[in-house]
Amino acid sequence: MALELFQFQQIAASQIADRYVEYVSEPIVFGRGSKRRDVPFYQSLSSITGSGKTAILAQAVSEIAALSELPPIILWLSKGKVVVQQSYANLAGGGKYNHLLADITVRLLSEYDPEDAADSKEALLYFATVGTFNQRDREKSNLKIFAADTDNIESTRWEALKVRETAEGHRRPLVVVYDEAQNLSDQQTTLLLEQQPAAFLLASATLRFPAQFDTEVIQPLRTSAGYQDGDLITSVKSSTVVGSGLVKGLISLDGLNAPMEETVSEMLADMRDAEKDAKAEKLSFTPKAIYVCNTNILADDASQTDNPEQEFDQRQAPPITIWRYLTEQCSVPPAEIAVYADLKTHKDFPLPLDFTLFNGGESDYENFVAGDYRHIIFNKTLQEGWDDPSVYFAYIDKTMESAVDITQVVGRVLRQPGATHYEADRLNTAHFYVRVDRNDSFAQVVEDVRKGLGGDAPEVRILTSPPGTEQSETLASKQQLTVPRTFINNAPTVGPVENVITKVHDYSQDAVNTRGVGRRRTVQQAIGSSKAVDSEWVDFEQSNRVSARWVFRREVARRYKPALMVMNTDTGKFDAKVGVGSTAYGSLADSAADAVDAYLRYAVIKQHKPKPYVIGSTLVRRGSMETFKNALHEGYDGLNDLERRFARAIDETGLPWARNRSQTGYKIPLVTQGQTVWFFPDFLIWVDGEVICVDTKGSHIVEGDARRKLLSIQPHKDVPTRVVVKFVTEGTWKSDGTADSKDGFSVWELGSGQDLRPLPHEDLESVAKSFVSVPEEDD
Repeated sequence: MALELFQFQQIAASQIADRYVEYVSEPIVFGRGSKRRDVPFYQSLSSITGSGKTAILAQAVSEIAALSELPPIILWLSKGKVVVQQSYANLAGGGKYNHLLADITVRLLSEYDPEDAADSKEALLYFATVGTFNQRDREKSNLKIFAADTDNIESTRWEALKVRETAEGHRRPLVVVYDEAQNLSDQQTTLLLEQQPAAFLLASATLRFPAQFDTEVIQPLRTSAGYQDGDLITSVKSSTVVGSGLVKGLISLDGLNAPMEETVSEMLADMRDAEKDAKAEKLSFTPKAIYVCNTNILADDASQTDNPEQEFDQRQAPPITIWRYLTEQCSVPPAEIAVYADLKTHKDFPLPLDFTLFNGGESDYENFVAGDYRHIIFNKTLQEGWDDPSVYFAYIDKTMESAVDITQVVGRVLRQPGATHYEADRLNTAHFYVRVDRNDSFAQVVEDVRKGLGGDAPEVRILTSPPGTEQSETLASKQQLTVPRTFINNAPTVGPVENVITKVHDYSQDAVNTRGVGRRRTVQQAIGSSKAVDSEWVDFEQSNRVSARWVFRREVARRYKPALMVMNTDTGKFDAKVGVGSTAYGSLADSAADAVDAYLRYAVIKQHKPKPYVIGSTLVRRGSMETFKNALHEGYDGLNDLERRFARAIDETGLPWARNRSQTGYKIPLVTQGQTVWFFPDFLIWVDGEVICVDTKGSHIVEGDARRKLLSIQPHKDVPTRVVVKFVTEGTWKSDGTADSKDGFSVWELGSGQDLRPLPHEDLESVAKSFVSVPEEDD
């Protein structure tokens, strides 16, 4: 099933494409004489693990292809075969992201044919592992990419790719996409620069690149083009990814200085509770667990290897001891367990018939995935590429100086099933049970987990329980209270948006304003020639044209994607072809901006009738928990000073209330441009047929029409409970929104004229009491 991009994914992709188009119109030249070349465009995609980097990069290259004078060739690389296979499956015909590459042919690099480059009018995308070409002595290589195909290709495919000429003799631009780019090496950089690529699009959990890439790509862009970090990196806010539901919002890290059996037992007990939560919420999946350990050493003595020439019940390799414990002591059916590791065996001492072993590495991957196992025991061979969002639990053996890479394991557990956060906190949490032999090694595990998130991600809450301390605990709600869900009502936007679209100019008969202007060199160095050629840049009329529909919808999507639902572009005038960079292109972009403004101006937030949000369980550490009398849970941890004082004041009123988890709790849609599309209030308070959603984060409340809309959520005639939003800030304010005093507090609401009105209070107790008796609305 095709998956639509989230707003933050669309924004990131369009930013990459726009920066590419701007740069290639006049790239930086580096080197002298025969080494003179254009410095390739470079953009690093920095976002948290699980944010959908493949989708972002696919949309980016699709827009680059549409905006390029010559259809480019895209070389999509990754270190691991499994990663390449997965990306290929998602982007090729029938894949969930193939619709993003509507006008791009997707193939494997081993299928590269110069005739395709010469004849095709479309962009071509080729997948390969870096191992395909990463050979120091390519003449001796037997890899298929370098094997001469005497029927069709006179030189190797790698050499043919350097030419990539159209039938008219123009060389196509090459765009290199490198997934998991932290694996990029100096040697790979040398080989890729031989291809004289137009661009590098790199997705990496860490922005750490080899010296040669820094010298030949990054530094020239910094020194000659004046690029700063912000120009070279497309960043995605981690809060946006978490709020979208793509990843789990909590990580529970339990460290145990205990035997494997005790550690696994703790995990399985929590896993059974998660299964109950999943059934209670009628979810379509059952939580899974992974077990990461060494393979062929003795479970309790890293200095010795396990001997495969002995009876199965005598063997002490960790995958076997874990398997035996699960099946013999924990009643886990063997059919639910897979061991994916290079476990050594001997023909005279076969494994039990019900012991499922995948020891063929990447060649076993497809069979492994088809099995849909619930308990997976593996070593490093499965750490890159395999993604199953229903994995919630991970046992990690870090004893005996295990070489397990925690940063890779994080990605296996962080993704969220269905891109939906659930009422029970346990179902929004990645659970790690780490066996350590020294207490101080747990601190390093915690640091490694932070690194594994892929950048700064403070919005992912990490609950740590070092060895010897109490574990995090799940607190059930004392009573079942609900909050009506809300949605954006499009109906009022249809007319105003249609008025804007009606005024969009018809360029179908316009041969002047649709001309796109670009820049190109008068002379280009001949491919394969060492002779230096002087050249200069001149303006020219670009031949590439895109439909007015493509321009308009792209510009709408990058601003506020949901607005496309009410925008009819099926009329004939949107069939017009316009040049990239033309006057017509700019006018269409302006019209799209006007249409989005009209949508945002007239859209309203309204209450839903079906399936209200149920307050579920919450995960806390008792040692840092504040207890309350009237909260729906026994207590909460992680409150800042203002939140703690406000919670105390609300608790004293006797009203039922709950702390709302940021990014994973109850949410209200935001009618605003930007990456953030959801509002998560800090507190929920039930009083007299209303649920008051209170937010105490004062830095973003008094500005913009989007916040005003939150204060005027439309009720539903068939829903007796009404959702009311209040903002609480420190200090008092004048009616015009300027600060009056740093003392006291203000409660923001809408006046009768829909203007923001700050109501002053001396203290938080006064604020809380104002919620007990809700005043009648103004007539």
